[in-house]
Amino acid sequence: MEHQEQNDMGGRKEIYSHQWFSRLSIWGVMFFLAACGAGGDDPEPNSPLTTPMAFVVNQDDTTLTTLRLDGKFSPVVGTLSLGPAQADAIGGVTFSLGEWVFVTHTAGDRVAAIDPIGGSPPILEDFITTNPADTTGRVRVGRRPTKIYRDPVDKEVLWTTNEGDADGIDRLAGCTRVDGALADGASASVLHNSHLGVGGGERPRVTSRVCLAGKGGQQDIAFTLPPYNRLVLISSKTTGLINQVQPAGVAWAELFTSRIDLCDSARETALGYPSCDSDPLTPNHSAPDGLWWSRVTEKVYSYLSGYGAIVEKNPVLFFLGGREVSLVATPPGPGATISHHVGMAPDGRELLVIIEDRSDPNQVVTRFATIDVTVPETTPLTLTELTAPTLPNVRVAQFQFTPDGRRLYLLASNDSTGLSSTQAANQRKDLLVILDRNPLQVAREVSLPPATSHAMDLWITGPDGSGSAKGVVITNATPGVNGTVSLIDPNTGATTATFSVGRNPKMVTLYYAGLARSDNQAAPRW
Repeated sequence: MEHQEQNDMGGRKEIYSHQWFSRLSIWGVMFFLAACGAGGDDPEPNSPLTTPMAFVVNQDDTTLTTLRLDGKFSPVVGTLSLGPAQADAIGGVTFSLGEWVFVTHTAGDRVAAIDPIGGSPPILEDFITTNPADTTGRVRVGRRPTKIYRDPVDKEVLWTTNEGDADGIDRLAGCTRVDGALADGASASVLHNSHLGVGGGERPRVTSRVCLAGKGGQQDIAFTLPPYNRLVLISSKTTGLINQVQPAGVAWAELFTSRIDLCDSARETALGYPSCDSDPLTPNHSAPDGLWWSRVTEKVYSYLSGYGAIVEKNPVLFFLGGREVSLVATPPGPGATISHHVGMAPDGRELLVIIEDRSDPNQVVTRFATIDVTVPETTPLTLTELTAPTLPNVRVAQFQFTPDGRRLYLLASNDSTGLSSTQAANQRKDLLVILDRNPLQVAREVSLPPATSHAMDLWITGPDGSGSAKGVVITNATPGVNGTVSLIDPNTGATTATFSVGRNPKMVTLYYAGLARSDNQAAPRW
């Protein structure tokens, strides 16, 4: 039986379940089973330690449905309510090395901490808003937490991007003053959990928060990796800069920032705006839309959608400039016929550029190009367009690499915004394209159930850090309507199972115990 304790100060309910204590015994069973090896009876139904699970966000219900993917027992493990139904209430889902699942409740300014292994089905343990040990109220999740990232260095640490109020300023987190590193802007929060073992552990909590110079609206995070100095890089599409966040004093107890101003005077004036000034806080029109770190070059790369360019920066010597490459001949303006999706290959050696060409009034065409980031620093970065493959009448919604980098999974967009009537009429929708790499070529195309939109994650298995897809999990979402989830065989393209879920399932995240440790989660590109 659960015990609930009301927090009179904040009106927040902290939920303490008996399952919290059972995690100790469950981990003991897990290690015992690992020591025993294969064989024996099948696991109990919905065993949280032996079952690959898909967490599906039912956006119109504000719920999270857990599906088991191994084909045993009932596929729907359970559905958690994350609060009253609100439009676009849930922002993102990830999980930690400590085997917790975290869901940003954007509308409620909080993060749900879900225990996926303490029992079956997974249990909502708490809604995190502040650090209970903090009496000032400063250490809290900010306004409208949206994206959430697992720190790849300390995998028990999670980062949320907090969009702030309508003007991009996070007043809830107190980000309204200029004092050294702090400035009016959005914020990011740091959460931490620890393993539960023989000596016990700590519940998930907010450990620190940093105010950002850039305003909210769309933010991306990239992490530098050892042996490079520890940095967390957070871009602001609204302001056009990258914040550099570093630990100060006790790890992540206090944070300070420096800024990479992405303004380019030539591109600003070509777009009809004034030249850049000397203040990095002056908004520009570079519109960073994607941020990546390469462990090979130890540089950060950002796709500047407003300029139609990719820029390379040295996080330490960012004031010395850096290389860049234009993706179009001139900066795109009103009526532009070309747009892009960009992503870093898993090995950090290449940027993949997906080009959407709308210059033909009768069809939209998706083409591909690459940028080799390993060329010497004295050599310009070059966009190399590939003659094949091309995807006529296809727009891209989302794509993911497998961790081994050998395959690319691409979801076609069902959105016809910006297309001519003829382009829209010819547009191919409800489509998954599976591509082999090196060389890049289409392996197969898979038709999906009709829906307004689709989202995807990959079920990855194989050696640590280099796994391949065992399955592709795709949501079939239509606003206001109960949707489905398709499990697709990546080799044959056959739909092996279809699951019924809640209304408008707009996101899906794959999880199994140990996945964070193995680094075999396919990194999505939003």
